[in-house]
Amino acid sequence: MSATGRLGVVGGATVVFVGWGVAAVLTEVPVLLVGLPVVGAGWVLVVLDSGYRLGREWAHRRRRRRSRATREVWAPRAGVRRPLEYPGVVASPTVDDPVDRQGRFRATGIRLAVLPALAVLFLTVESAFLAQGSPLALGFVCAECLLLVAMIWTVRTEQEPSRPWVTSRTRAELFRREQYLLVASAGPYLGLTPTETEQVRDVRLNLIAHAGPAQLDAFTRLGDPAADGTLTYWHDEVWRRPAAAPAADATDRMRTYLDHRIRRQSLFFELAAGTCERTERTLGRVAKGAILAGIAVALCYAVLLAEGRADADRSTAAMTIALLAAGLPPLCNSVLAIQNLFATQRLAASYRQTRQELDTYENTLCKLLNGPPGADPAEAGRAFRALVVGVETTLTEELRRWRIIVAKPEFDAGL
Repeated sequence: MSATGRLGVVGGATVVFVGWGVAAVLTEVPVLLVGLPVVGAGWVLVVLDSGYRLGREWAHRRRRRRSRATREVWAPRAGVRRPLEYPGVVASPTVDDPVDRQGRFRATGIRLAVLPALAVLFLTVESAFLAQGSPLALGFVCAECLLLVAMIWTVRTEQEPSRPWVTSRTRAELFRREQYLLVASAGPYLGLTPTETEQVRDVRLNLIAHAGPAQLDAFTRLGDPAADGTLTYWHDEVWRRPAAAPAADATDRMRTYLDHRIRRQSLFFELAAGTCERTERTLGRVAKGAILAGIAVALCYAVLLAEGRADADRSTAAMTIALLAAGLPPLCNSVLAIQNLFATQRLAASYRQTRQELDTYENTLCKLLNGPPGADPAEAGRAFRALVVGVETTLTEELRRWRIIVAKPEFDAGL
């Protein structure tokens, strides 16, 4: 769904909620009063899902504007050919957008993290502020039941919730890896003729496009399986085979790999690590603030209990303190659950490590491009293909770490 569509959904739900509330207040019809908290709970569910995705898209656009100068510095230099300009390199087949899959996964996880706190909040409002048996109190009980049913239903139906996102990104990364292995004539394309290269390429791309999670996991191995179950590693094959005559455009291919693969991946990891670190700091501050506020409210509530005023004093201040005392602990738990869902601290560490390794490969390839004039072109081509396999190994290992960090067999939810 587009941003305009989501904005329309949020706006429509808001209009319904506000209209229902106005009608309930003006008419005081019992059915409308009972339905008001239920409609409010439904509005909260809509806002948590569509509202998060809208905010996510707007935040992405803001980051793009702020990082424009950085991206321009890292942009490929003029005259460097794009990967698709080389013979045999084709565009990746159309697949699911990993970004959309990520948004759905995180929106569902956030909803599950917040629902327990909302259920406690509704229960506290019903018990502390409303007369028992009133239509509005009954409505809050029904709304609490709706929230709990929504939480249980989501947990039961969303088994392997991260699988679509993980599968989508893994497939996209493997397609991208094939493009650059074709540019360098490395890996499964080492030593093949143009006709053989096209045949192997078509078979591998077709397998990646239709592979399931287990098959994609097998594809991440940087080697060719043999009939006896062993694996012929691409890096070993580069040095085992005789150095082949370099292609006429070997230097262009090196520059393409440097600018479009190494430097663009370095830019991605640099920006992604910064985003993860900022998100981690924000969530950490919110969690600490909720904890400190919870402690302060708990102390105030303890004072009321010690003076015997918690039950006798039904003032707005006392009831508000009781509401906060009941709602802040589950709110803190929700923030910690969201922090665990995003896993930004671990992702940032993984991205920083990969970024450092790519820096080493970038310096090595620059040295290879600026090598002495009398260097053997065949050996330079061999060193380039070995470097390509090394870079792809690093990126594949990062992909495996990422899968371990973000993969969830099921969502966590609790009161």
